[in-house]
Amino acid sequence: MKFYYSGKNPNTQGVIMVHADDCKALPDVLERIYIGIFANGNLAIASAKERFQLTKVKLCQCCNE
Repeated sequence: MKFYYSGKNPNTQGVIMVHADDCKALPDVLERIYIGIFANGNLAIASAKERFQLTKVKLCQCCNE
């Protein structure tokens, strides 16, 4: 289980990135939103989509490895 966060701002393609707490690309504290504790990134993405009513949400490349 890991803590997951989303960035507050979308990237240049309009996608909000989701990051695990141990991600090297995790945004600064003031630039991220806590999503919750999940067993994997797919569950975190599903929660972020529902919570923020977004369709363009992806798991960070670093967290996908």
